[in-house]
Amino acid sequence: MRKETKDVMSAFLEGKSCSRHRTRTDGREVYLHGNLIAWREDNGGISMCLAGWGSVTTRERLNGLCELLTGKRPWHQKAHEQMFDGREVGTREVITFHTLEVTACAA
Repeated sequence: MRKETKDVMSAFLEGKSCSRHRTRTDGREVYLHGNLIAWREDNGGISMCLAGWGSVTTRERLNGLCELLTGKRPWHQKAHEQMFDGREVGTREVITFHTLEVTACAA
């Protein structure tokens, strides 16, 4: 896990603010290059999405968060398609931990 990812995602999970070169959190939301990629739900869940970007960096940030939460790195790419835990996902789909609901991500 990259240091930037570890610093920001650890702060996010602790509910603290942290800002690094490309990634920042206020403790409730995480932004990469200004795009919302992870946030806390009112019910205590943690949601995440690729925010329309199937990039290596976006997957790395989300995998860092997943690794801190579950010890796993479920985001990857296969045949140019974005994957989460072995199944194809759209770049705007939302993954929510605790309920694992999948919905459309706001543009």
